[in-house]
Amino acid sequence: MLRYRVYTALLVGMGFTVLVFLVLMSLGINLGVAVVGVSMLTPGMDLVGIISPNCCASPLPMLAANGFVYSAAVFIVVWFSTKGLQTQRLRRVAHLAALTVVIAVALGWASARALEWFWSAPSDDSLMKQFNKHRGDLETLVSMAETDSSMNRIADDFIWRKDTVAWPRPESQWGITADRWNDYRKLFRKVGLSDGFSEDDQGDIYFISYTAGSVVSGMSKGFVYCRKTESSPNAFLPCTERHLSGKHEGAEGNGSEYRQLAEHWYLYSDWD
Repeated sequence: MLRYRVYTALLVGMGFTVLVFLVLMSLGINLGVAVVGVSMLTPGMDLVGIISPNCCASPLPMLAANGFVYSAAVFIVVWFSTKGLQTQRLRRVAHLAALTVVIAVALGWASARALEWFWSAPSDDSLMKQFNKHRGDLETLVSMAETDSSMNRIADDFIWRKDTVAWPRPESQWGITADRWNDYRKLFRKVGLSDGFSEDDQGDIYFISYTAGSVVSGMSKGFVYCRKTESSPNAFLPCTERHLSGKHEGAEGNGSEYRQLAEHWYLYSDWD
């Protein structure tokens, strides 16, 4: 009798832990998923840290600890919910739990991989096609940004001026009109710029097609318009080197790379 309850609790607890870990490994670049996933694995991390502060290179001890923690919680539920059941009924419950856990982990893992593909950064080839298709719209955005020279960041849901990044703020302090902002938004959606554009201290303009980030890392990808032609030590890498392509990797895992698309225009990606 007891063994079927223990078996069911271990199946559910371990299966839940494995599912959380697999989803986190696939979708941890998303901030929301990372926060939820790490918080769910925290009990095991804390338990392993208490037993051995310097453990471990492998995640297996942490997964096992979480599995036992969740299994203990599930066992309490199983114990009270199966009170009075005969051995044959308990065996069926255990078999049903095993089947349910296998299906849940398989479906969860498959869904996570599908979302990973959907959320993944666009390829260089797809961005090059995007640039060629919408170059005229991008040139229009450059002209608009040059006209609205007091702005250094315009996205679909916020605006930053060069003298303040406070948001939200009254419309009278936006720096552009609501109609002008809507014009930007229409072009962002048409071109496929998920996060609008930003301008750095050198005047170079970044049109952001993709961003992803978590509590520990992040990246962005899109197009950069190098407004100045002279070299500057503070300019973004392609705007400084002005080569056909280039890449820089820092000692701390950060870096950037680029490919030239046209005069003044580069495909870029950066990460940390």
